[in-house]
Amino acid sequence: MRGTWLKGSLYAAALATGASFSILFTGNVYDGFASRHVLASGGGAFWTMFFAALVALLVGSAGGRYRFILILPATALYTLLAVYGWPPVTLQGWRELSWRIGGDVYQGAGIMYTARVPYDLQPGILVLLIPLAMLVITFATSATIYERSPIISIATLGLTIGILSTISFEDGAGPFFAFFLISAVSLLLATGKTDWRGEPEGTGVMAGVAIVVLVLLLPVVAGWAIWPPLVEWTKIGVGSTSRLAVQADVGDYLTTGRDSELMRVRSSEPVFMRAGTLNYFDGVRWTNTLKPGAGYGEEIAPGVKTRSVEQDVEILNARTNNLFGAYKILRPSIPSATENSDGSWSVREPLAKGSYYRVISEVPQPTTKQLQNSGTSYPASVRRNFLQLPDNTPTVVDQTAKKILRKYKTSTPYDKARAIETYLLYDGNFTYNLDVHYRRANDAIEAFLGSGRQGFCTQFATSMALIARDMGVPSRVVYGATSGQKVGADEYLITGANMHLWVELYFPNVGWYTFDPTPGFSVPTVMQKNAPRPSTPAARQELIPPVGRPSSPAGAQPIQENKLKANQNNTPTPDNTKKKPGQKKLVERAPLWPLYVLFPLLAVAAVPIGKRVFLIRGRPEDFYGDLTGRLRDVLPPGGAGASLADSASLTPTERLLLLAGAAGVEEEPFRKFARCYSSHLYSARPEDHVEACKEEHREAVRSFEELPRWRRLLGVFNPASLLARARKTLAGAGGRASKSLRGKVRELSGRIRR
Repeated sequence: MRGTWLKGSLYAAALATGASFSILFTGNVYDGFASRHVLASGGGAFWTMFFAALVALLVGSAGGRYRFILILPATALYTLLAVYGWPPVTLQGWRELSWRIGGDVYQGAGIMYTARVPYDLQPGILVLLIPLAMLVITFATSATIYERSPIISIATLGLTIGILSTISFEDGAGPFFAFFLISAVSLLLATGKTDWRGEPEGTGVMAGVAIVVLVLLLPVVAGWAIWPPLVEWTKIGVGSTSRLAVQADVGDYLTTGRDSELMRVRSSEPVFMRAGTLNYFDGVRWTNTLKPGAGYGEEIAPGVKTRSVEQDVEILNARTNNLFGAYKILRPSIPSATENSDGSWSVREPLAKGSYYRVISEVPQPTTKQLQNSGTSYPASVRRNFLQLPDNTPTVVDQTAKKILRKYKTSTPYDKARAIETYLLYDGNFTYNLDVHYRRANDAIEAFLGSGRQGFCTQFATSMALIARDMGVPSRVVYGATSGQKVGADEYLITGANMHLWVELYFPNVGWYTFDPTPGFSVPTVMQKNAPRPSTPAARQELIPPVGRPSSPAGAQPIQENKLKANQNNTPTPDNTKKKPGQKKLVERAPLWPLYVLFPLLAVAAVPIGKRVFLIRGRPEDFYGDLTGRLRDVLPPGGAGASLADSASLTPTERLLLLAGAAGVEEEPFRKFARCYSSHLYSARPEDHVEACKEEHREAVRSFEELPRWRRLLGVFNPASLLARARKTLAGAGGRASKSLRGKVRELSGRIRR
């Protein structure tokens, strides 16, 4: 009975820890997975990591030396089957699979280096994380069953789940924590020795409780130390201000990248520039799960009037695989462009600076009567894909929908759409504000629609789409840009400040129609000529900020610099290593073999994470350290360039140019950054140069990305720059300590003489 109790408790804790890796991912959607393995069966990240933990449990319980022999092939085989399905049977197939895995791992490492948690279900990230999870579970299982060290097992599993909860800011970790805690206490009771009264002795239990408390403190400490959080619901995806992708981060464009010139458009009409649509919401972000070419309702139904808009687009400081156009693009000038399911178009090779293309778009212009009489006969494909709501949708969405239905006259779906728009624009006391931080992703919708009521287009568009779906009206979120700033006759300049999200709702016998619930924005006249937004009551006019490039409303606090505070946890752990009469030391037989497997993997993963941490504060000093670190890490080991660059006599400009020349990249962007950084160092108002240095840093990074991928990948995992930074920090600390000590000695000598 004790053996069954012990194993059951251990296995439950291990499965909870393994499954908790799923909180690092957004959901269960990834189009690239084949249909013959676990990720395509609807289980997504949860079941993938759960079965990984189950396989690791079997390996850790194998007994004798078999577990050491089985761990590596079992991990490799499960990872292959879970991510890529059944292996090929031909040599050519294995060669192609090897290339694919290498490419996926490279892409996954880059995402983990640059992106925030949670991640999409990208195969390369899974190839990196599944083995890590399996090694942790196998080690923890073996430690209890064969090494008689349950405290080591609880510490390993508990700290793992605590770290995962910390880096995800507790988003979704609660159920895994609860299950782990119950299992850990049960394991301690099952393994505890008994005293003369037959009751469990307290040493093991006390040690386990201390570990559990430490695990619980990890996310709390992180919440105190880091603000704003690394994970925000305000982020739809991650990308620099030049990456114009359907899932790019609108928030970054509107804040740090407001002035980046992205496109120049010559258009016969000022219209919203539509790049693509998003149909699936997992509670954190929107994605597109539709297959190209499949029918998902009519974009523009027969009988609906349209207007053709011709546009010439020049890409400036941007890269994009999406063609921006007025609405349904009919004829793009790029022969290789392919049409998507929503009337948008994309190209395989990204368009970069200097690219041109021409599109002719068809803009629907239904009448109010057509929209009012459209009815609710939605096709099955529309219901299935555009009425989806996450299982964890907060009740505030339904409560807000019912409030709107009570407040406004809504006899048709079109009435409901205008009512939602009116509530978010005027009557709900919502405010446009770029300086918002919704701390936890699973609480953000509730915070925005509840007491927060501040945000920008991401929050407003998401809220309208979800409320419409709750009312039974199909909806989707649209990614694109406003018409931009007029700079000439029929010519418009689109900057980062113009990046925007809005909403399209589906009406049978009409198609999709555009709505914009964000205060300060309105749909261009040509896009709603025959069914315009109802006129704004005079009493509500004061609630609307000026149209154009909105900024934080009056009275809002300026965006503050992120601060990372040092925080140490000195919680003592009871000493259970002292041997008592009749009791064996629980940790005396802890195996050493995992040190040679697990710790190197953790050390390798810590390198890119450590480099990213230094950029959190966004200071010019951080940008300078990032650029010198990137260049240093791509240089060959033992080369003269890095050693020469360490000279204390070099100026920032000399050091950057020396490293850029040794790395073989274009020197001019680094020269411009060095000039800006030097101005920052010697300026009477250094804060005036922060934004300029940030932009020059981005330009230098773009130049750096011209290097071959293999060199950049090696540089990501090269710890040379981190070691150099550590040496410099230690040397500075040592110098300060020595100076302080000499001062104390002189002061003491003076007192003695007196």
